[in-house]
Amino acid sequence: MLFIYILISFAATLLGSVTGLGGGIIIKPALDMIGDLPGKTIGILSAITVFSMSLFSILRFIRMGVRIPQRIVVRVAVGSLIGGMIGQNILESLTENMLARNVKMIQNSILAVLLIGVFLYMKYQPLGHRIRRTELVSLATGLALGMLSSFLGVGGGPFNIVAFLYLFKFDIKLAGISSLVSILFSQSAKLLTITFTGGFGDYDLSVLPYMVTAAILGAQFGVMLNKHLSGKGVERLFVGVQWLIFGIALINVIFP
Repeated sequence: MLFIYILISFAATLLGSVTGLGGGIIIKPALDMIGDLPGKTIGILSAITVFSMSLFSILRFIRMGVRIPQRIVVRVAVGSLIGGMIGQNILESLTENMLARNVKMIQNSILAVLLIGVFLYMKYQPLGHRIRRTELVSLATGLALGMLSSFLGVGGGPFNIVAFLYLFKFDIKLAGISSLVSILFSQSAKLLTITFTGGFGDYDLSVLPYMVTAAILGAQFGVMLNKHLSGKGVERLFVGVQWLIFGIALINVIFP
C-alpha cells in the first residue's frame, strides 16, 4: 500500500507541476477511491504534500527567470489565504455533524460538477471581459478559490487556472504557475487552521514523509517538462488530466 501512496504522489505532483493543477486535485480523489484512510487524514496528507510541491515548483520557476504578474497574483494569493481558513472551518463543521462517507460524497459531487464547467470553458474558451478594478476582483477571486480549495481538499488547480485565463487573460503556462502560488497560500491557510484548532496529533501521518519526498521528485520532473512543452501541449495535458479526475470523482460519488 505504501508503494501506491508514493506512486500517486509522484504522478499527481508531476502532472500538477506541469499544468499548474497542484496535485491535490488528483491525490485527494485517488486516496478517497482507495478508501484505506479516514477522509480528514487524506485531506491533511494531500494538503501537506501539495504545499511542499507548490513551494518547490515556485522556487524553481523563479530561479528559471519566470516573471509572475505580482500585482494580480499576490492579491489572489492573499484572498486564497483568507478563503482557505474559511473553507477549512466549513469542512470541520460538516465533518462533526455528518457521516464521513456523506462528506466525501458531497466533496466529490461538487468536484465533478465543477470539472464539467472546466471542460466547457476549455472547449469553448469564452473571451471574458476587461477587468477594471483588478484589486477587488483579485481579492474576491482568491477568497472564492481558497474556500473551494480548502473545503474540497484538492488544491483547486483547475478552477484557479480557469479564473486566471478568463478574468486576467493569462496564457496557459502563466496561469498554471500563478495557480501554484494561489495553491501554496490556500494550503498554508488550511494547515495553519488545523495547527491552531487541535493540531495533527490525532492523525496517522506515517506515510507523509514518503509522499512529500515523492512530491518533490515529481515537481522536479514537472518543472523540467513544463519548460520543454509548448502552451498547446500543456493545454492538452491539462484537459486530459481533467478527464482522469472526473472519472475518479464519479466513482467516489457512486461508491462513497
